[in-house]
Amino acid sequence: MTTRRIDQIWLFGGLALIILLVVGGWFMMIKPQYTSRDSVQADTAETETQLLKEQKRLTELKTELKKITEYKADLLTAQQALPYHNTTNKIPEFLKQLQTLGLQYQVEVSGYAATGEETSSTTPTVTELPITLNIEGPVDNIMKLVKHLQTEQPRALLIENAKLTVAGDKSELSLTLKAFITSTKTASVKS
Repeated sequence: MTTRRIDQIWLFGGLALIILLVVGGWFMMIKPQYTSRDSVQADTAETETQLLKEQKRLTELKTELKKITEYKADLLTAQQALPYHNTTNKIPEFLKQLQTLGLQYQVEVSGYAATGEETSSTTPTVTELPITLNIEGPVDNIMKLVKHLQTEQPRALLIENAKLTVAGDKSELSLTLKAFITSTKTASVKS
């Protein structure tokens, strides 16, 4: 073999070795670094997206927190409408409230009769308290009191039956109604 031929073999062999080292280095060292970098960038982008969502949620929660007094007032109203079950079921307080309303509307509220509790057929955590009640006075005043019971007073009531008896300028309304209590305790809220 000639020297020139040997030099060519060495030259091509060296070039092949260099190419093999470059390709091997690419696949064994450089490409995994690029893959790792791409993975980190994808994770970073995903984390930034999640961070933006969480910041938006935090802003929403801060906005909701500004309404906390409104929510507490709503909860207090709901708790008054549907009080938590206790030994008296809040009936004595309710009956006193009815007497006060009677004075306010210039009618006599009497003849209270509260029978035993009944579990609601539609909502098992709610107990119904049947109450019968007599209201005497002018018809207009009686109607104002009934309207107040249905729309303004805080306790949840359902008027099931009403019987009006008119005798001259005095009238008597016999009501059968249900008051409600709950067995679900909620956080107590100060007004």
